[in-house]
Amino acid sequence: MTGSTLYRRLPNGSWASEREDQGAGTGSDDVPAEAAAAIAAAAAASASAAQASPAAEGAGGAPPGGPPQQTIARPSPPSKGRRKRWGFFRIIRWAVGAYVAWLVFLMIYAGTSLTKVDAASPDPIANTSGSVWLLVGSDSREGLTPKQQRKLRTGNTEGKRTDTIMLVHQEFGQAPTLVSIPRDSWVTIPEHTSTDGELTEARGGKINSAFAYGGAPLLAETIEYNTGLHVDHYMEVGFAGIVYMTDAVGGIEACFDDAITDKNSGLDVQAGCTTLDGPQSLAWVRMRYADPKGDLGRIERQQQYVASMSDEILSVQTVLNPVRQWRIVNAVLDSVIVGEGTGMFNLGSIGFGMGRIATGGGEVTTVPIDDTDHWENGQWVIKWDTAESDQLFASMGGQTPQSSFDE
Repeated sequence: MTGSTLYRRLPNGSWASEREDQGAGTGSDDVPAEAAAAIAAAAAASASAAQASPAAEGAGGAPPGGPPQQTIARPSPPSKGRRKRWGFFRIIRWAVGAYVAWLVFLMIYAGTSLTKVDAASPDPIANTSGSVWLLVGSDSREGLTPKQQRKLRTGNTEGKRTDTIMLVHQEFGQAPTLVSIPRDSWVTIPEHTSTDGELTEARGGKINSAFAYGGAPLLAETIEYNTGLHVDHYMEVGFAGIVYMTDAVGGIEACFDDAITDKNSGLDVQAGCTTLDGPQSLAWVRMRYADPKGDLGRIERQQQYVASMSDEILSVQTVLNPVRQWRIVNAVLDSVIVGEGTGMFNLGSIGFGMGRIATGGGEVTTVPIDDTDHWENGQWVIKWDTAESDQLFASMGGQTPQSSFDE
């Protein structure tokens, strides 16, 4: 008797074997007792092996002698450490994006809110190399109430005159240069139309009188006429600007060898280093009569103030503090005037240049002086050293000043 073994799945998921007899001519369905016992033992062994196999848990087992079942491993979930790292980087990306958006907003806000005036020379000279800024500190009381004027001892004189005149020259690949020009400098004031509409011929005068006669345009023309430098940009700050901007950065540090009490400016400080607030800073940069150097001593303090303010504006405390940035921008908008055509790129450029100067990466000087007590046309004035001043302006890219042909 010959036969073959058949396998079938039981209800419990295991496999059982059956034997199909193919006897010749027997026609009998009976199975000998020994064969039945062997079949039962084989079925039991097959069921036990199927239940013990790990692969059979998911696939319901495999028939004995059948092909092995392939197990697919599931990816393990990310660890808590990896989740924390990815969450941290996501926060950093959002913070950087928000900061950049904030800076863009500030630039647009400032660029569209700046007070601009026509400050270009009515008869400009040819462009010179680099870029030249004309910085003016005026004695304008605009923005100050009568009570503030009394407290700051500014007086109540109407109009405005120049207390500070500076030139900042910038050129790619070169260190920036800041040159202070004393307000009592005796220069040639070009032909111009006076405030009453009459034509005034070119004549000598104090450089600050050009500002009084014709405002920013005549001052720019006078600067070009006497220096040979083309003025590209203009910025003006009044008394209120010094107070507001100083308070916006939380004050500036200044050191004094001796105690100072000046009734004219209102400065009252002890010897040593201290932090000056807005009103004290204004008194400090205005003080002249209590300084043995007079106007030249005031120029030195004005240079120190500009450097200190630039350092504060570009400090880490400002870069990382949006509230402080907002205060500074609004202080600038309330008190700074710029020339037409001045954009945020230009302001960023001068800010970068002043930052280099504040950190020692530029040159700070005063126009060379020949005589600080020169008597001219019935008044005491400051006379430039013509040869050295021409050399200084030529090093800044200037051409031969037109005033040189008047001598």
